Amino acid sequence: MKKSKLKCCLLALSVTAAIVPAAVYADNQTDNLRQQVDDLQNQVDRLENTAAERNTDSSFHMAGYGSVEYADPDSGNAAFNKVLVAPIIHYNYQDWLMFETEFELSNTADGDTELALEYASINLFLNDYVALGAGKFLSPIGQFRQNLHPSWINKAVSAPAGFGHGGAAPLTETGLQLRGGFPLGEMRANYAVYVGNGPTLAAAVEGQGGDYELAIEEVETEARTSDPDGKKSFGGRLGLLPFPGLEIGISAAKSKATVTAASAGGHDGPELDIESTGEFDYDVIGADFRYGWNNLELRGEYLKTEIGEGSSGVEFHSDDLPADYAGPAEFDDVEVGQWKAWYLQAAYKIPSTSFEVVVRTSELQTPHSGENYSQRTLGLNYLFAPHVIAKLNYEMKDYDSSGADDEDTVRVQLAYGF
Repeated sequence: MKKSKLKCCLLALSVTAAIVPAAVYADNQTDNLRQQVDDLQNQVDRLENTAAERNTDSSFHMAGYGSVEYADPDSGNAAFNKVLVAPIIHYNYQDWLMFETEFELSNTADGDTELALEYASINLFLNDYVALGAGKFLSPIGQFRQNLHPSWINKAVSAPAGFGHGGAAPLTETGLQLRGGFPLGEMRANYAVYVGNGPTLAAAVEGQGGDYELAIEEVETEARTSDPDGKKSFGGRLGLLPFPGLEIGISAAKSKATVTAASAGGHDGPELDIESTGEFDYDVIGADFRYGWNNLELRGEYLKTEIGEGSSGVEFHSDDLPADYAGPAEFDDVEVGQWKAWYLQAAYKIPSTSFEVVVRTSELQTPHSGENYSQRTLGLNYLFAPHVIAKLNYEMKDYDSSGADDEDTVRVQLAYGF
């Protein structure tokens, strides 16, 4: 009996010895968990206080791109001919307002720095299908100028013939713009319509020996904050996506334009002071497409800008003509015409590699035979990342006029989008 009691006591002591440390350990674990929860709660409280001190309705985002180019033409000296950076700023207020702007800084041949405002606009998101923009914006006519011109997006180093300054494609506009997208049956559609100040015209007096004519040299479509003729420009683009991978777009614009700059003997001649000018019809039509299938992308675009007959001629200040100018001070008729440009482009990314092959052909036709040319580009790109690209191009430029020398150029570019 005594042995039995002794065994019971020993068993009770053993159980107690086992339970007491476990209970102490559990209490310690509970205290640790409570301390961790308290620490987390303190962190949350600090974050909430910090957020409350800030204006959470607003957000800021910075993007942009930069590039460095090297060119080796067969008719000149090779040089690192362009260094460019284009910061883009987005500032959002809640989910219904966005301010966006892009600056472009680049160096010049003589070592100076050029600063340009590419665009700056305030955008109001009216609903899921409509955004209203006001300010300076990229022209929605066509695709290249508004979507493809940044160096890290453009598959080639240069722009296609006629899609840069002095070409057929409108560049920028100052005014109001509505744009967005919507379903269209089984398809999707996107659109942009605008009203703006419109273009101006540059003219030149050419001829000699009493036979002179005044011709429109260039349609100037860089956005300005003045409207010399008081007539607004209207235009837009409609894009249709019938199935994934294919987009087809049509564009049009209409306005009046006046001559705001004139020179004697071409672009580099002495300036002529304009006293009065008529209004000229300005019409643009265009079409574009994009098709992507696996590693292949095909693009094409066509634009025609036409300047029609003016309501009257152009008169210069007769008392302010250059001393060596022998032409008349007034022209009743002005030579007008059409500027047409197109390009076709194919890009193929070689499977399982970072290499991409690019082929592009393009052409510009103007009323002036000496400025008409075709441009063909063969390119090999290397994509370090989707937004980091190195390009090697062989570019062939052939002029229609026998008076202009054809030119072949090797171009290299490193571009980065951030």
